[in-house]
Amino acid sequence: MDKDTSPVEIEHPSPTEQVRTLVDDVRALAAAEIDYAKARLSYSGGILRKAGIWAFLAIFFLSGAIVALILGLLLILSQYVGPWIATLLVVIGFALAAWGAALAARRTANNLKFDSEEDNAA
Repeated sequence: MDKDTSPVEIEHPSPTEQVRTLVDDVRALAAAEIDYAKARLSYSGGILRKAGIWAFLAIFFLSGAIVALILGLLLILSQYVGPWIATLLVVIGFALAAWGAALAARRTANNLKFDSEEDNAA
């Protein structure tokens, strides 16, 4: 800088203008965050929908496999013990398997415990 030139004065905005600019920036940021959350939710919903369709198909095909297993067991056992006893054996076998799975589910659910506030105070 030469000694003859004067420094350029910078105009600062007033406090009111600064607050107004800050509020506008916060509004823009909030709107961007909301748009981002909406886009993320939309994407997640699409993924969840596809996963649900695949899970439904997996359960459907597994059900078909179980029906085939039951029919196969009935056909095989009916050759040895007759159709009535074969049906009875298959029904009892699957009922026992269901009962065992239900007991395991109950035992697993009973393990789900949360600390109460009384336990934390003691």
